[in-house]
Amino acid sequence: MLDWIYCEQTIGFSEHCCIFLVVAGSSANAVTIVAAPGALTGSVPNEQGGPVNFSAPSSGSFFSGTFTENGISFSPTIPGQGGIVVFGTLPGNNANPAGYVGNYMAILNGQSETLKFSHQMDIFGLYWGSIDTYNSVEFLLNGAQVGAIIKGSDLKSPIEATGNQLGANSNAYVTFSNLLFDEVILSSSGNSFEFSNVAAAAPEPATWAMMILGFGGVGFMAL
Repeated sequence: MLDWIYCEQTIGFSEHCCIFLVVAGSSANAVTIVAAPGALTGSVPNEQGGPVNFSAPSSGSFFSGTFTENGISFSPTIPGQGGIVVFGTLPGNNANPAGYVGNYMAILNGQSETLKFSHQMDIFGLYWGSIDTYNSVEFLLNGAQVGAIIKGSDLKSPIEATGNQLGANSNAYVTFSNLLFDEVILSSSGNSFEFSNVAAAAPEPATWAMMILGFGGVGFMAL
């Protein structure tokens, strides 16, 4: 079970509201989550992976399902059962994230995609479209799970994991931090998990502290 502490905060340079969420589960690793409803991009400082908007792989191909773009490597967690790069909406299958124009990845029912990084990261962000209760995010370090698996159903108000394809509260840029990882597994037990604008970083502590101050000086630490 996940315990949450959160604070709703208005950002001065945007109409979006940020929610600081801390997962304080049984693991020694606490995950801080910042969600900006309706925002297509977020604040991942000193990006060392991404941003990935599925425009042009540097190696591999979208068709094969195994590719690298801007330093992040994508592959099906199980061969032949990974995400697909799509454009637009296919009713009943995948929906274009609200306000987004371009390619995005959709992970269909029973599928999962593994994202790998060349070194340890501690911040991960993505534009999560039509958030569903059954979409899942899992972090790993050296092959071992880090913290709890986070599902759309774990996100708190005003985020709504209803699958609404147009609502700001169900389409948000979500940033995960305060953990070390070198892999992320994104999966879904229903149609679909849609996302784009993926980014990751391992900033200096001072950089993250300045980012927190930029959000109005609101932050949390799980003890």
